Amino acid sequence: MQVSLGMLLLSDEQVEERLVWTEVLSVLEQAFQDTESFDSPERTVISADKGVYLTMPCADREGWYGVKQVSFLPDNPEQGRPTIQAWYTLFDPGGTPSLACSATLLTRFRTSAVSALAARYLALQDAATLLVVGTGSLAPWMAEAHAQVRSYRDVLVWGRDPAKAEATAEAVRARLGVRVRSTDDLAAAAAAADVITVATSATSPIVRGAWLTPEKHLDLVGAFTPEMVEADPEAVMESDVFIDDLDAARTEAGDLLQAAAAGWSFDAVCGDLSDLVAGKLARGNNATLFKSVGLAFEDLVVARLLVT
Repeated sequence: MQVSLGMLLLSDEQVEERLVWTEVLSVLEQAFQDTESFDSPERTVISADKGVYLTMPCADREGWYGVKQVSFLPDNPEQGRPTIQAWYTLFDPGGTPSLACSATLLTRFRTSAVSALAARYLALQDAATLLVVGTGSLAPWMAEAHAQVRSYRDVLVWGRDPAKAEATAEAVRARLGVRVRSTDDLAAAAAAADVITVATSATSPIVRGAWLTPEKHLDLVGAFTPEMVEADPEAVMESDVFIDDLDAARTEAGDLLQAAAAGWSFDAVCGDLSDLVAGKLARGNNATLFKSVGLAFEDLVVARLLVT
């Protein structure tokens, strides 16, 4: 619907209706090929009693300017609310507010699509089994996004709560129409999987480096603060590590920061997603690990799709 000053106001449902996976993946790939065209100051992070609040501004070379505000409250599901909630405001090059929208689905789209984009370059071409670790609202989106870049025959879902894992498996099944099942044996599921995607609010390691063999690809989405972690230091040390942005990872990527405290070095990072999409890097012979912390220009380029 339109509000009086001409600004487009969209709900999550309307955002989902307007976004298409191929277009989202395309604009993100283009953005990572030209990251210099964006001005993204360091995000503002405010600690809350039971989580954090974030503000993420970004402007591009054409003059578009957007700001995302995010709340991350891990206890929310106990009250029937999402862990992550967000709002986005977009200004056109003339400085006019052109879009205001709930950014919960915008965030899910761009977060999962960035992981899928990395997997396009890092997962084996014949990857057949995907393991989704986590049962939050992002989990089905991770499965759907990864399915855009590889033809999975099987999807496994693991969560600490078996009932939530089964519910997530059902949600994935409804979206993808492939074989999906929940599992309570994470080690066995990791052994069977070609790609492991982890989207949780964990503060202790879930995925173990001992489970990673050279053909596997590990995708880590949570742990965007130093206190959070999804994989143990061995998983980082035994993998070829790629990131979305090195500067951001040095301050925000809990998995990598905790591995560094255990003796790993950021100098061991193979490269970032820009290097991959530019063809400067390719998969080697080791297990690969992609760690994303989320970047403001990802939101901006996807938000622009909503007004074009």
